[in-house]
Order: sequence, then C-alpha cells, then structure tokens
Amino acid sequence: MLPAKPLLSGFSIAIGVLFAIALAATIAGISTVLISIFLGMFLALGLDPAVRALERRGMSRAAGVTIVAIIFLGIVAVILPVLMPATIRQIAVAIGAALETIAAMQQSEWYRALEADLGVDLSAVIADSIRSLTTFSSFLAISGGVLKAGFGVIGAVSSFVMVTVLTLYFVSSPQSIKGALANLLPLYRRARFAGVLDEITQSVGGVVAGGVTLSAINAGIVFVIQLVVGSSIPAVMAIVAFFVTLVPMIGSLVFLVIGGIATLFVSPTEALVFVIAYLVYIQVEAYVVTPRIMGKAAAVPGVLVIIGAMIGATLLGLLGALVAIPLTASILIVIRQVWIPRQNRQTEPPDGEVLIR
Repeated sequence: MLPAKPLLSGFSIAIGVLFAIALAATIAGISTVLISIFLGMFLALGLDPAVRALERRGMSRAAGVTIVAIIFLGIVAVILPVLMPATIRQIAVAIGAALETIAAMQQSEWYRALEADLGVDLSAVIADSIRSLTTFSSFLAISGGVLKAGFGVIGAVSSFVMVTVLTLYFVSSPQSIKGALANLLPLYRRARFAGVLDEITQSVGGVVAGGVTLSAINAGIVFVIQLVVGSSIPAVMAIVAFFVTLVPMIGSLVFLVIGGIATLFVSPTEALVFVIAYLVYIQVEAYVVTPRIMGKAAAVPGVLVIIGAMIGATLLGLLGALVAIPLTASILIVIRQVWIPRQNRQTEPPDGEVLIR
C-alpha cells in the first residue's frame, strides 16, 4: 500500500535512516569512553561491599569511602611503578631464555634427526629469518609498530586514569545516582524500582568482589607454584592467572592449559608438577574456597555462566567475559523480582483468549 504522500514519507524515512546511521557512528566513535564508564561502574560495584562492611562496623559512609579509596589508590600505586617494571624485566628474561632454548634445541639429537629426515638445513632457515628481521624495510615496519604501540600505551594510561577517577566517583555517590535514576520514573513506581536496584547492586557487588578475591588468591598460588618449579617469569604468570581466572568456572581451566604450556620451557617434568598441583588447587577452590568467599552472592546457574562468558567474550573480549556474569545475575534478579510476580498475578486469561485445559 502506498502512503498518501509518498514523497514526504520517503523523505522522512530517509532522514530517520540517516539519523540512525549517525547515532550508530557516534556510539562507535565514543565506544572507548563508554567502556571506561562501564568498567568504572563495574569496579565501583566491586568496592561497594567493602564500604558497606565498614558502615556495619559503625563508620560513616564518607569515612568508609575514604578508607577504601586510599587502599584502592595504594594498590594502583603498587601496580604501576613496581609490578610493571618487574614484569617487563621478566619478559626480557623470558625472551633470552627462549633464545637459549632454541640454541640448545639445535644441538639436540632429535633436531638433527629431523633435519636429516626433511633434508633441510633448519639452522640456515632460522638464520635467514633473523637476518630478514634486520633489513631496513623490516626496521621501518617494526618502528611503525613500536610507534603505534607507544600511542596505544599513552591511550591505555589515560584510560586507566579515567577509569580510576570514575570508579572513585561511582563508589562515593551511589545513592545520588540511584535517586536520579528513580526520579525518571512515575512516583508510584519509584519505591519498587529503588528496592530492585538496591538488590541488584548488592548482589552484583558481592559477585564482583568475590570474583576479584578468588582471582587474587589464584594468582598467589600460581606465583608460589611457578617459583617451586623454577620458572623465570613467576610474576608474569601470576598476572596472567589473575586476569584469566576472573572469568568464573572456565578461567581456571583455561589457565591450566596456558600455565602447563608455559612451564614446558622449564622442563616436561616441571610442567607435569605444575599441572598436578594446579589441578589440586582447582578442586580445593571449587569445594572450599569459593563457597566461603562468595557466600550469599547471587547464585547464577553454571550453564548461564558459560553461555554468558562466551557471548561476552565474543562481543567485548576479556572485558565482556568479566561483565557477563554480573549482568546475567542482574537479569535473573529482575526476572525473579519483577517478571515472575507479574506473571503470578495473572490468574485469569485476557478477554477473548481461550483457556486450554
């Protein structure tokens, strides 16, 4: 069916499409800022349980926020000037160890047997590859990559500062933010909305804080095991373990593979020791540590944890996998507190609908 004014209707539709494209382009352009805001809210929810715990001990909200902010900034101050240089040094050590491993590998019997079977001088191939990296064109490509990496580091530092500031703001003024959101709704819905929002923030805050605590413990265990097996990069492995195990359930299994492969550079025996020791800790974490730390945090079914982590990782990488679990918990709370009670109140079928028995 043609509209009564086809020219005006077509023009209006075209304008609407252009506005939609412009809006999508704007959102894509400020995606970094939106991610920083979302990450700041995510960290603030993780710090909020600590502030609430201090309030239960008789402190005021301002004093609790101040103490938590000082501890948070102290951790940031330790990570940036202390841990990062140590990590860079250990990465350099790892590169040197890798070169020594390659040199030792070239002297091994199985390497020489492989060259004889293939009929190729693998040492010459490796030498040619190294020489190709030292050419002028390779230098330009590498220097361009280093320049991009430098700009990336500057952007990462600025984003880190922005996330820190936003986190401190969100953790210091949650009530005013909740009140502003509630004022957007009709008066008769504000009390119900505020109650559900409080439950969501408390539950999600417990999930975030518990997950960070579990990952910190996991990183400490990995650091100790890597020291025992003689790894040259225990701090790097601990940092990797912290971020990977932030993803519940599957994070520890993923790092089991990563840590096992990385420990192979020490020796196959030490890699087997690491795998067995870390498997034992995974069992202890699942049945002892996690129930004690997570406590009464929102219980999310395991299948939803895996599905949410997969969807989040596909959309936003590691950040998406991290926020998928709290977001899933929030959706479950809304379903339990809003949708299911609304469905339970509908005891009669709507007019005109036939009830099937």
